[in-house]
Amino acid sequence: MANEKIGPGPGPAPAVVVAMKGHPGSGKSTAARAIAAALRCPLLDKDDIRDCTLPLEGAVAAGMLNELSYAMLWRVVERQVQLGLSVVVDSPLSRRAHLEALTRLPAALVVIVECRAVDEEEWCRRLEERGASVVNYGGGWHKPKTWGELQKLVEGYQGCTDYEIGDVPRIVVDTTDPMADAEAIAGKMASSGLNPGVPVILRELEPSSEMFKQGASLRVTGNLQSYDVDSATAVIQDGNMSLKVDTQHLRDVSFRTNSMYQFIGELVIRLDNDVQLPFLLNH
Repeated sequence: MANEKIGPGPGPAPAVVVAMKGHPGSGKSTAARAIAAALRCPLLDKDDIRDCTLPLEGAVAAGMLNELSYAMLWRVVERQVQLGLSVVVDSPLSRRAHLEALTRLPAALVVIVECRAVDEEEWCRRLEERGASVVNYGGGWHKPKTWGELQKLVEGYQGCTDYEIGDVPRIVVDTTDPMADAEAIAGKMASSGLNPGVPVILRELEPSSEMFKQGASLRVTGNLQSYDVDSATAVIQDGNMSLKVDTQHLRDVSFRTNSMYQFIGELVIRLDNDVQLPFLLNH
């Protein structure tokens, strides 16, 4: 297998759709702006569309206006992808159907950046500070402005926001963690180029393989042999070959040993030919 070529030669990289996910006030819009600026790609915000529906408020059900805003957002995203452009999509992505609208797009790699505000006191402060700044139905007039309004909104979701994402790559960020700086997240994504990676099997990562080179962008699948919580290092295995994966940005994910995982990252080769894949994305 080591001497066989995997698939055709490199073609045009697929457009990347960075899909933000999170409740209002969770910091996803701040992160979205930083990511879009770092990647130098369009930022499409569902709220920009919803803001424009104010003249229809009262004449049409609010739920219908919200879904119309999503429908328009997906149409604009699709047009950018057709042009080969990567985009950052800022929306709560609160329902599985919203994610499916993106994953159905042809020739696009969808990546979820899920923002969570673990520190509720800080979350509340941000939300109410933003709410107090909304004057006379300005931008964001439709968003919850108080902690009570947010709790009512979340209760109305009835748990539908916690859906299975399947094999869609995801980065989870606690935006109330001082170490989880939006600029740093954006920089990491930009430096990686969000390359979808060349699919390889572990047995091909031998020193004689053409894939065995410093910085090679790879998509590797293997069985999770072990996971060290302190160092956030996962070890995946395929036959007699194993690979260390740095999962610093996946600390909120519950890894299960003896389960199959796919990781995308850039190969790091040490002096003793020990190899490691610093995490970029995880399926």
